[in-house]
Amino acid sequence: MSEGGKALEREILKRKTVVAERRQKVKRNGCSEKWRMSPLKLKNTVLAAALVFCLSVGMLAGCQKEGAADGGSSFRIVTSFYPLYIMVMNLTDGVDGVEIANMAEPQTGCLHDYQLRPGDLVSLEGADVFLANGGGMEDFLSDVLDTYPSLNILYALDGVETGALLPGEEHAHEGHEHAHEEEDQPEDQSVSAAEEDFAHRDEGFGAEAVSADHTDASAGDLESGEVNPHTWLNPELYEQELSYIASALGEMDPAHREEYEQNYLEYKEKIDTLMAENEDLKTITPKKGCVLLHESFAYLADAFGFPVLETVDVEKDSGFSAKEIRTLIDLVEEAGDGIILSDSQYSGRISNLLAGETGMEVYQLDSCVSGEYDRDAWLDSMRKNLEALKTAAQNADSLEE
Repeated sequence: MSEGGKALEREILKRKTVVAERRQKVKRNGCSEKWRMSPLKLKNTVLAAALVFCLSVGMLAGCQKEGAADGGSSFRIVTSFYPLYIMVMNLTDGVDGVEIANMAEPQTGCLHDYQLRPGDLVSLEGADVFLANGGGMEDFLSDVLDTYPSLNILYALDGVETGALLPGEEHAHEGHEHAHEEEDQPEDQSVSAAEEDFAHRDEGFGAEAVSADHTDASAGDLESGEVNPHTWLNPELYEQELSYIASALGEMDPAHREEYEQNYLEYKEKIDTLMAENEDLKTITPKKGCVLLHESFAYLADAFGFPVLETVDVEKDSGFSAKEIRTLIDLVEEAGDGIILSDSQYSGRISNLLAGETGMEVYQLDSCVSGEYDRDAWLDSMRKNLEALKTAAQNADSLEE
Protein backbone atom coordinates (compact mmCIF):
# COMPACT_ATOMS: atom_id res chain seq x y z
CA MET A 1 0.00 0.00 0.00
CA SER A 2 1.29 3.49 -0.82
CA GLU A 3 2.25 5.94 1.91
CA GLY A 4 -0.76 8.08 0.96
CA GLY A 5 -3.08 5.07 1.28
CA LYS A 6 -1.62 4.16 4.67
CA ALA A 7 -2.07 7.74 5.87
CA LEU A 8 -5.69 7.71 4.76
CA GLU A 9 -6.29 4.37 6.51
CA ARG A 10 -4.81 5.69 9.76
CA GLU A 11 -6.86 8.89 9.58
CA ILE A 12 -10.12 7.03 8.91
CA LEU A 13 -9.45 4.65 11.83
CA LYS A 14 -8.75 7.62 14.07
CA ARG A 15 -11.97 9.36 13.01
CA LYS A 16 -14.01 6.18 13.49
CA THR A 17 -12.72 6.00 17.05
CA VAL A 18 -13.77 9.62 17.66
CA VAL A 19 -17.24 8.94 16.25
CA ALA A 20 -17.64 5.81 18.39
CA GLU A 21 -16.67 7.73 21.53
CA ARG A 22 -19.15 10.50 20.71
CA ARG A 23 -21.93 7.99 20.16
CA GLN A 24 -21.26 6.44 23.57
CA LYS A 25 -21.40 9.91 25.10
CA VAL A 26 -24.71 10.55 23.36
CA LYS A 27 -26.16 7.35 24.79
CA ARG A 28 -24.94 8.17 28.30
CA ASN A 29 -26.16 11.76 28.34
CA GLY A 30 -29.27 11.42 26.23
CA CYS A 31 -28.05 14.16 23.90
CA SER A 32 -29.41 14.75 20.41
CA GLU A 33 -27.59 13.00 17.57
CA LYS A 34 -28.52 15.78 15.14
CA TRP A 35 -24.84 16.71 14.78
CA ARG A 36 -24.29 13.62 12.67
CA MET A 37 -26.44 15.06 9.88
CA SER A 38 -24.84 18.51 9.79
CA PRO A 39 -22.26 19.12 7.02
CA LEU A 40 -20.53 21.65 9.23
CA LYS A 41 -20.10 19.29 12.17
CA LEU A 42 -19.02 16.54 9.81
CA LYS A 43 -16.01 18.68 8.99
CA ASN A 44 -13.90 17.16 11.79
CA THR A 45 -14.76 13.62 10.70
CA VAL A 46 -15.20 13.59 6.95
CA LEU A 47 -13.36 16.70 5.82
CA ALA A 48 -10.10 15.86 7.54
CA ALA A 49 -10.02 12.33 6.16
CA ALA A 50 -10.93 13.54 2.70
CA LEU A 51 -8.23 16.20 2.83
CA VAL A 52 -5.57 13.63 3.74
CA PHE A 53 -6.64 11.50 0.79
CA CYS A 54 -6.79 14.43 -1.65
CA LEU A 55 -3.40 15.74 -0.63
CA SER A 56 -1.84 12.29 -0.70
CA VAL A 57 -2.74 11.79 -4.36
CA GLY A 58 -1.83 15.35 -5.28
CA MET A 59 -5.26 16.71 -6.12
CA LEU A 60 -8.47 18.07 -4.54
CA ALA A 61 -11.87 16.57 -5.28
CA GLY A 62 -13.73 18.09 -8.20
CA CYS A 63 -10.83 20.18 -9.47
CA GLN A 64 -10.54 21.27 -13.10
CA LYS A 65 -7.12 22.77 -13.82
CA GLU A 66 -6.84 25.40 -16.50
CA GLY A 67 -3.34 26.52 -17.47
CA ALA A 68 -1.79 25.73 -14.10
CA ALA A 69 1.97 26.17 -13.94
CA ASP A 70 4.15 23.02 -13.93
CA GLY A 71 5.39 23.95 -10.49
CA GLY A 72 1.88 23.91 -9.00
CA SER A 73 -1.04 26.25 -8.62
CA SER A 74 -0.52 29.54 -6.81
CA PHE A 75 -3.96 31.13 -7.25
CA ARG A 76 -7.08 29.02 -6.67
CA ILE A 77 -10.58 30.07 -7.78
CA VAL A 78 -13.68 28.08 -6.80
CA THR A 79 -17.05 28.78 -8.43
CA SER A 80 -20.41 27.87 -6.94
CA PHE A 81 -22.02 26.47 -10.08
CA TYR A 82 -21.86 25.92 -13.83
CA PRO A 83 -22.54 29.38 -15.40
CA LEU A 84 -19.86 31.00 -13.25
CA TYR A 85 -17.39 28.24 -14.02
CA ILE A 86 -17.81 28.84 -17.76
CA MET A 87 -17.13 32.54 -17.15
CA VAL A 88 -13.94 31.79 -15.24
CA MET A 89 -12.79 29.23 -17.82
CA ASN A 90 -12.76 32.04 -20.37
CA LEU A 91 -11.21 34.68 -18.10
CA THR A 92 -8.36 32.42 -16.95
CA ASP A 93 -7.63 30.73 -20.29
CA GLY A 94 -3.87 30.33 -20.65
CA VAL A 95 -3.06 32.09 -17.36
CA ASP A 96 -0.19 30.27 -15.65
CA GLY A 97 -0.37 29.41 -11.98
CA VAL A 98 -4.17 29.51 -11.78
CA GLU A 99 -6.33 26.59 -10.72
CA ILE A 100 -10.11 26.65 -11.01
CA ALA A 101 -12.68 24.30 -9.51
CA ASN A 102 -16.45 24.12 -9.64
CA MET A 103 -18.22 23.21 -6.41
CA ALA A 104 -21.57 21.85 -7.69
CA GLU A 105 -21.61 19.25 -10.45
CA PRO A 106 -22.56 20.64 -13.90
CA GLN A 107 -25.76 18.57 -13.88
CA THR A 108 -26.97 20.27 -10.69
CA GLY A 109 -28.72 23.16 -12.44
CA CYS A 110 -29.78 26.14 -10.33
CA LEU A 111 -28.72 26.08 -6.68
CA HIS A 112 -31.98 27.20 -5.04
CA ASP A 113 -32.43 23.91 -3.14
CA TYR A 114 -28.82 22.75 -3.16
CA GLN A 115 -27.51 21.01 -0.04
CA LEU A 116 -23.83 21.29 0.86
CA ARG A 117 -21.84 18.07 0.80
CA PRO A 118 -18.59 17.33 2.65
CA GLY A 119 -16.81 17.31 -0.71
CA ASP A 120 -17.91 20.90 -1.31
CA LEU A 121 -16.13 21.97 1.86
CA VAL A 122 -13.04 20.12 0.64
CA SER A 123 -13.22 22.02 -2.65
CA LEU A 124 -13.18 25.34 -0.79
CA GLU A 125 -10.14 24.43 1.29
CA GLY A 126 -7.29 26.72 0.30
CA ALA A 127 -9.34 28.79 -2.15
CA ASP A 128 -8.06 32.31 -2.77
CA VAL A 129 -11.54 33.38 -3.86
CA PHE A 130 -14.98 31.80 -3.99
CA LEU A 131 -17.06 33.16 -6.88
CA ALA A 132 -20.77 33.06 -6.05
CA ASN A 133 -23.72 34.39 -7.98
CA GLY A 134 -25.42 36.16 -5.07
CA GLY A 135 -28.97 37.43 -4.99
CA GLY A 136 -30.10 34.46 -2.92
CA MET A 137 -28.96 31.86 -5.45
CA GLU A 138 -26.70 30.17 -2.89
CA ASP A 139 -28.82 29.72 0.24
CA PHE A 140 -25.98 27.74 1.81
CA LEU A 141 -23.52 30.66 1.97
CA SER A 142 -24.05 31.17 5.70
CA ASP A 143 -22.94 27.56 6.28
CA VAL A 144 -19.87 28.13 4.12
CA LEU A 145 -18.93 31.23 6.12
CA ASP A 146 -19.46 29.37 9.38
CA THR A 147 -16.85 26.88 8.23
CA TYR A 148 -14.50 29.36 6.51
CA PRO A 149 -15.18 32.77 8.12
CA SER A 150 -12.20 34.38 6.38
CA LEU A 151 -13.09 33.08 2.91
CA ASN A 152 -12.88 35.76 0.22
CA ILE A 153 -16.25 35.74 -1.62
CA LEU A 154 -16.85 37.59 -4.88
CA TYR A 155 -20.48 38.06 -6.00
CA ALA A 156 -21.12 38.18 -9.74
CA LEU A 157 -24.34 40.19 -9.28
CA ASP A 158 -22.32 43.04 -7.76
CA GLY A 159 -21.07 43.70 -11.29
CA VAL A 160 -24.56 44.40 -12.65
CA GLU A 161 -25.58 48.03 -13.11
CA THR A 162 -27.89 49.55 -10.53
CA GLY A 163 -31.54 49.09 -11.47
CA ALA A 164 -30.90 46.31 -14.00
CA LEU A 165 -31.95 43.45 -11.72
CA LEU A 166 -35.48 42.14 -12.21
CA PRO A 167 -37.78 41.38 -9.26
CA GLY A 168 -37.67 37.93 -7.77
CA GLU A 169 -40.35 35.48 -6.77
CA GLU A 170 -40.96 37.09 -3.37
CA HIS A 171 -41.35 40.57 -4.89
CA ALA A 172 -43.72 39.29 -7.56
CA HIS A 173 -45.90 37.46 -5.06
CA GLU A 174 -46.21 40.61 -2.94
CA GLY A 175 -47.29 42.59 -5.97
CA HIS A 176 -49.92 40.02 -6.80
CA GLU A 177 -51.32 40.12 -3.29
CA HIS A 178 -51.60 43.92 -3.37
CA ALA A 179 -53.26 43.83 -6.77
CA HIS A 180 -55.97 41.51 -5.48
CA GLU A 181 -56.61 43.04 -2.07
CA GLU A 182 -59.78 44.78 -3.23
CA GLU A 183 -61.18 41.85 -5.20
CA ASP A 184 -64.15 39.87 -3.87
CA GLN A 185 -62.88 36.71 -2.23
CA PRO A 186 -64.83 33.44 -1.81
CA GLU A 187 -65.72 32.43 1.74
CA ASP A 188 -63.41 29.42 1.63
CA GLN A 189 -59.93 30.94 1.78
CA SER A 190 -58.07 27.67 2.32
CA VAL A 191 -55.45 26.80 -0.30
CA SER A 192 -52.75 24.19 -0.33
CA ALA A 193 -49.07 25.07 -0.12
CA ALA A 194 -48.63 23.74 -3.63
CA GLU A 195 -51.30 26.06 -4.99
CA GLU A 196 -49.68 29.03 -3.26
CA ASP A 197 -46.41 28.09 -4.92
CA PHE A 198 -48.07 28.53 -8.30
CA ALA A 199 -49.87 31.77 -7.38
CA HIS A 200 -50.02 34.69 -9.80
CA ARG A 201 -47.17 37.11 -10.34
CA ASP A 202 -47.58 40.71 -11.47
CA GLU A 203 -48.38 41.30 -15.12
CA GLY A 204 -45.29 42.66 -16.84
CA PHE A 205 -42.99 40.80 -14.46
CA GLY A 206 -40.22 40.58 -17.03
CA ALA A 207 -39.98 44.30 -17.65
CA GLU A 208 -39.94 45.78 -14.14
CA ALA A 209 -36.64 46.67 -12.48
CA VAL A 210 -35.92 46.18 -8.80
CA SER A 211 -36.27 49.24 -6.58
CA ALA A 212 -33.16 51.16 -5.61
CA ASP A 213 -33.12 49.90 -2.02
CA HIS A 214 -32.34 46.42 -3.33
CA THR A 215 -29.51 47.45 -5.60
CA ASP A 216 -27.77 49.51 -2.90
CA ALA A 217 -26.94 46.34 -0.97
CA SER A 218 -24.31 43.78 -1.84
CA ALA A 219 -25.63 40.80 -3.76
CA GLY A 220 -24.53 38.67 -0.83
CA ASP A 221 -26.96 40.48 1.46
CA LEU A 222 -30.00 39.72 -0.69
CA GLU A 223 -32.18 36.79 0.31
CA SER A 224 -33.74 34.23 -1.99
CA GLY A 225 -36.79 35.68 -3.74
CA GLU A 226 -35.86 39.36 -3.39
CA VAL A 227 -34.39 39.60 -6.88
CA ASN A 228 -34.29 37.39 -9.94
CA PRO A 229 -30.66 36.18 -9.86
CA HIS A 230 -30.52 34.60 -13.36
CA THR A 231 -28.72 37.56 -14.96
CA TRP A 232 -26.44 35.42 -17.16
CA LEU A 233 -29.35 35.02 -19.61
CA ASN A 234 -29.19 38.71 -20.54
CA PRO A 235 -26.09 39.08 -22.77
CA GLU A 236 -25.53 42.70 -21.76
CA LEU A 237 -25.63 41.88 -18.04
CA TYR A 238 -23.47 38.82 -18.66
CA GLU A 239 -20.78 41.08 -20.12
CA GLN A 240 -21.07 43.44 -17.15
CA GLU A 241 -20.43 40.56 -14.78
CA LEU A 242 -17.50 39.34 -16.85
CA SER A 243 -15.91 42.79 -16.77
CA TYR A 244 -16.41 43.04 -13.01
CA ILE A 245 -14.97 39.58 -12.34
CA ALA A 246 -11.97 40.18 -14.63
CA SER A 247 -11.18 43.42 -12.79
CA ALA A 248 -11.57 41.76 -9.40
CA LEU A 249 -9.29 38.88 -10.35
CA GLY A 250 -6.73 41.40 -11.57
CA GLU A 251 -6.82 43.10 -8.17
CA MET A 252 -6.38 39.81 -6.32
CA ASP A 253 -3.76 38.43 -8.70
CA PRO A 254 -2.02 41.55 -10.08
CA ALA A 255 0.73 39.54 -11.76
CA HIS A 256 -1.84 38.39 -14.32
CA ARG A 257 -4.02 41.49 -14.48
CA GLU A 258 -3.36 42.12 -18.17
CA GLU A 259 -4.10 38.51 -19.08
CA TYR A 260 -7.48 38.59 -17.34
CA GLU A 261 -8.32 41.83 -19.11
CA GLN A 262 -7.22 40.48 -22.49
CA ASN A 263 -9.25 37.30 -22.02
CA TYR A 264 -12.28 39.38 -21.10
CA LEU A 265 -11.94 41.48 -24.25
CA GLU A 266 -11.58 38.41 -26.45
CA TYR A 267 -14.61 36.72 -24.89
CA LYS A 268 -16.61 39.95 -25.11
CA GLU A 269 -15.82 40.16 -28.81
CA LYS A 270 -17.29 36.69 -29.34
CA ILE A 271 -20.44 37.68 -27.45
CA ASP A 272 -20.77 40.94 -29.39
CA THR A 273 -20.39 39.05 -32.66
CA LEU A 274 -23.19 36.69 -31.68
CA MET A 275 -25.43 39.60 -30.77
CA ALA A 276 -24.65 41.38 -34.04
CA GLU A 277 -25.60 38.24 -35.97
CA ASN A 278 -29.01 38.33 -34.27
CA GLU A 279 -29.54 42.09 -34.29
CA ASP A 280 -32.78 41.68 -36.23
CA LEU A 281 -34.42 39.78 -33.37
CA LYS A 282 -35.72 42.94 -31.71
CA THR A 283 -37.33 44.08 -34.94
CA ILE A 284 -39.53 40.98 -35.12
CA THR A 285 -40.70 40.89 -31.53
CA PRO A 286 -44.07 39.11 -31.54
CA LYS A 287 -47.35 40.92 -31.05
CA LYS A 288 -48.26 38.08 -28.72
CA GLY A 289 -46.81 37.92 -25.23
CA CYS A 290 -45.14 34.93 -23.67
CA VAL A 291 -45.70 32.70 -20.66
CA LEU A 292 -42.42 31.75 -18.96
CA LEU A 293 -42.10 28.36 -17.29
CA HIS A 294 -38.91 29.46 -15.55
CA GLU A 295 -38.17 32.89 -14.09
CA SER A 296 -34.68 32.88 -15.60
CA PHE A 297 -36.20 33.55 -19.03
CA ALA A 298 -37.44 36.92 -17.80
CA TYR A 299 -33.94 38.23 -18.54
CA LEU A 300 -34.01 36.92 -22.11
CA ALA A 301 -37.47 38.39 -22.64
CA ASP A 302 -36.38 41.71 -21.18
CA ALA A 303 -33.22 41.83 -23.31
CA PHE A 304 -35.11 41.35 -26.58
CA GLY A 305 -38.38 43.11 -25.86
CA PHE A 306 -40.65 40.10 -25.49
CA PRO A 307 -43.77 41.07 -23.49
CA VAL A 308 -44.29 38.72 -20.53
CA LEU A 309 -47.85 37.71 -19.73
CA GLU A 310 -47.12 35.37 -16.83
CA THR A 311 -44.25 33.59 -15.11
CA VAL A 312 -44.87 30.18 -13.59
CA ASP A 313 -41.83 28.34 -12.22
CA VAL A 314 -42.08 24.68 -13.18
CA GLU A 315 -38.89 23.07 -11.87
CA LYS A 316 -39.93 19.44 -12.10
CA ASP A 317 -41.48 17.10 -14.65
CA SER A 318 -43.66 14.91 -12.47
CA GLY A 319 -45.25 14.62 -9.07
CA PHE A 320 -48.01 17.16 -9.70
CA SER A 321 -51.46 16.38 -8.38
CA ALA A 322 -54.51 16.85 -10.61
CA LYS A 323 -55.37 19.97 -8.61
CA GLU A 324 -51.90 21.45 -9.12
CA ILE A 325 -52.05 20.79 -12.84
CA ARG A 326 -55.46 22.44 -13.00
CA THR A 327 -53.99 25.47 -11.21
CA LEU A 328 -51.18 25.65 -13.77
CA ILE A 329 -53.61 25.44 -16.67
CA ASP A 330 -55.80 28.17 -15.17
CA LEU A 331 -52.81 30.47 -14.70
CA VAL A 332 -51.68 30.05 -18.28
CA GLU A 333 -55.20 30.45 -19.69
CA GLU A 334 -55.78 33.61 -17.65
CA ALA A 335 -52.54 35.09 -19.00
CA GLY A 336 -54.10 35.41 -22.44
CA ASP A 337 -53.19 34.22 -25.91
CA GLY A 338 -49.44 33.89 -26.30
CA ILE A 339 -46.51 31.51 -26.59
CA ILE A 340 -44.95 29.28 -23.93
CA LEU A 341 -41.19 29.40 -23.25
CA SER A 342 -40.08 26.23 -21.47
CA ASP A 343 -36.75 25.04 -20.05
CA SER A 344 -35.07 22.33 -22.13
CA GLN A 345 -33.44 20.78 -19.04
CA TYR A 346 -36.83 19.23 -18.25
CA SER A 347 -38.62 16.57 -20.28
CA GLY A 348 -41.35 18.88 -21.58
CA ARG A 349 -44.17 16.80 -20.10
CA ILE A 350 -45.76 19.75 -18.29
CA SER A 351 -45.17 22.29 -21.07
CA ASN A 352 -46.70 19.95 -23.64
CA LEU A 353 -49.68 19.33 -21.38
CA LEU A 354 -50.20 23.09 -21.01
CA ALA A 355 -49.89 23.55 -24.76
CA GLY A 356 -52.50 20.87 -25.38
CA GLU A 357 -54.93 22.42 -22.91
CA THR A 358 -54.46 26.05 -23.98
CA GLY A 359 -53.63 25.78 -27.68
CA MET A 360 -50.42 27.78 -27.22
CA GLU A 361 -47.18 26.97 -29.04
CA VAL A 362 -44.25 25.77 -26.89
CA TYR A 363 -40.62 26.75 -27.54
CA GLN A 364 -37.71 25.18 -25.66
CA LEU A 365 -34.95 27.42 -24.30
CA ASP A 366 -31.72 26.61 -22.49
CA SER A 367 -31.27 28.21 -19.06
CA CYS A 368 -27.49 27.60 -19.38
CA VAL A 369 -27.16 26.01 -15.95
CA SER A 370 -25.83 22.62 -17.01
CA GLY A 371 -23.74 21.06 -19.75
CA GLU A 372 -20.18 20.22 -20.69
CA TYR A 373 -17.17 22.05 -19.29
CA ASP A 374 -16.45 23.91 -22.50
CA ARG A 375 -15.40 27.55 -22.87
CA ASP A 376 -17.96 28.09 -25.66
CA ALA A 377 -20.84 26.44 -23.78
CA TRP A 378 -22.64 29.72 -22.99
CA LEU A 379 -22.18 30.98 -26.55
CA ASP A 380 -23.53 27.75 -28.03
CA SER A 381 -26.55 27.71 -25.71
CA MET A 382 -27.32 31.37 -26.29
CA ARG A 383 -27.05 30.93 -30.07
CA LYS A 384 -29.72 28.20 -29.89
CA ASN A 385 -31.87 30.37 -27.62
CA LEU A 386 -31.79 33.29 -30.03
CA GLU A 387 -32.72 31.02 -32.93
CA ALA A 388 -35.66 29.65 -30.92
CA LEU A 389 -36.81 33.17 -30.00
CA LYS A 390 -36.55 34.26 -33.62
CA THR A 391 -38.67 31.32 -34.74
CA ALA A 392 -41.20 31.98 -31.98
CA ALA A 393 -41.45 35.66 -32.90
CA GLN A 394 -41.89 34.94 -36.60
CA ASN A 395 -44.51 32.25 -36.00
CA ALA A 396 -46.45 34.41 -33.57
CA ASP A 397 -46.49 37.28 -36.06
CA SER A 398 -47.74 35.03 -38.85
CA LEU A 399 -50.56 33.81 -36.61
CA GLU A 400 -51.59 37.41 -35.96
CA GLU A 401 -51.94 38.22 -39.65
